[in-house]
Amino acid sequence: MTLSNIEIGAWWPLLLAAGSLVAIAIVFFRGQGTLFPDISLLENSAPAGSIGDRLPLQLGVLISVLLLLSLMDISATRQVEFDRRARDFLVIVDTSRSMRESTRLLREHFPPTYERKADLYVGQAEDVATIPNLARYEVARESLLQYLASRRDVDRVGLIYFNSLVYLMSGFTSNFEFIEQQLAGMDPYVTFGTNMRWALEQALNLMERYPGRNRRAIILLTDAEARNTDFLQQQLDRLRHLDVAFYLLWITSDAADGHSPLATEFLRTIRSFGSVFTIDDVGEGYLDEALDEIAELEDYAYREARHERVDLSQYALVTAKWLTLLWILLIGTLWLPLRQVRFASGAASDD
Repeated sequence: MTLSNIEIGAWWPLLLAAGSLVAIAIVFFRGQGTLFPDISLLENSAPAGSIGDRLPLQLGVLISVLLLLSLMDISATRQVEFDRRARDFLVIVDTSRSMRESTRLLREHFPPTYERKADLYVGQAEDVATIPNLARYEVARESLLQYLASRRDVDRVGLIYFNSLVYLMSGFTSNFEFIEQQLAGMDPYVTFGTNMRWALEQALNLMERYPGRNRRAIILLTDAEARNTDFLQQQLDRLRHLDVAFYLLWITSDAADGHSPLATEFLRTIRSFGSVFTIDDVGEGYLDEALDEIAELEDYAYREARHERVDLSQYALVTAKWLTLLWILLIGTLWLPLRQVRFASGAASDD
């Protein structure tokens, strides 16, 4: 264990000890010719020439020093390294009106966890809960619920919705039931347009405002058109300089047809520091596969160093207690009988 930055919280015990030594010296020198009570123990034990003969006195001095150190409130910093797997995931979900668009998944074959409450992408339905096909946002919600269920207890998840506005639904939390409640209430937010630039800006502000010890990752799920990826350079530059993993789940056909230079440039920029999953059809299970792959990519241990304060005075006090017990045992059991045997054997040899 390597210690650094040793700090002393109280100096008065040292000053008290120094004053006591000065007082003892004054009394000793003023009483020249008269033995100080404890000096006889030193003089009697000095001729013995054995450390064991003077052990109680030495232990007494050591105990006094340790008690002095325990009163000085001494602490130090130590660096502790350990393996961690905890992650902070910030999930940014596009809840623009286009996420109401129907998929090929039939509701009767793939019943969702929560009843649909948002209307059709185009037109109105008499009963939105009986719309035959699942909407994009419903499929995305099911995939996110499955991904949430696979998180570790030490992980934390944050949630942001965005359309024309940005909604911070939850900061980083390990209360996954709360995140699930926010996903259950997604329907009213699935409306208006798409403002990806503002969503990324608010997400990065959250990351910078609330730093944490866990490794962090941003998951952006969107079906934005390529034209909505313009004016993102400032946020992408911020992402590039942060120690954050970035995953883009893009429900789009622009990347597949090869006819959108804007989409090509956007993907090239993202791939320079993050990962991109382009999904042509959320009904094919590609979204689940992408989230599973993200989980595998983030399932690795990393080494973390943490600085902790160590109370050295507490160690000194515990050591003094054990030495005091040893001192009492020596005086009461072993030391005096052994000395008597030693002196008796010495006297017999002199005779």
